[in-house]
Amino acid sequence: MNGPVLKIEKKINADRTRLFRAWLDAENFTRWFLSGDPIVESVTIDPRPGGKFRIDMALNGTNLPHEGEYKTIEEPNKLVFTWRSHATGGRDTLVTITFTALPETTVEGPNGVLQKPQTLVTLIHERLANEAEIKSHTYGWTHILDAYSEWLNEKV
Repeated sequence: MNGPVLKIEKKINADRTRLFRAWLDAENFTRWFLSGDPIVESVTIDPRPGGKFRIDMALNGTNLPHEGEYKTIEEPNKLVFTWRSHATGGRDTLVTITFTALPETTVEGPNGVLQKPQTLVTLIHERLANEAEIKSHTYGWTHILDAYSEWLNEKV
């Protein structure tokens, strides 16, 4: 790992296979990837090593494309892809997401107490150029993982 590295971890009350697959299904991806501004307008995903993806976001009438290529897809453990956008200066950066199963947790729901699977999602973003890129991506990825967790909890 060279240069600044961003690392975010989030425990989510969901099975790691469901969490993993949510990253590779375009229809579901558009539902959870961001909430609020910017807005995801379209998503194209070719979920295989060497396959490409494109996420078109809109902010104040401006299209902000985010593109990349899948490097590693090891269901349900690991997803590695390049990430290129206006916020990386058009350079390819590298994102690795791991999904680690944790012991089940007890959750109170409308139907009483439930045992739920729990997963630690770890996102590492490498090849960022400077602290400004780290800061903007920390903000973005944190909100994305929060929306991801909320969406999965609504689907239960």
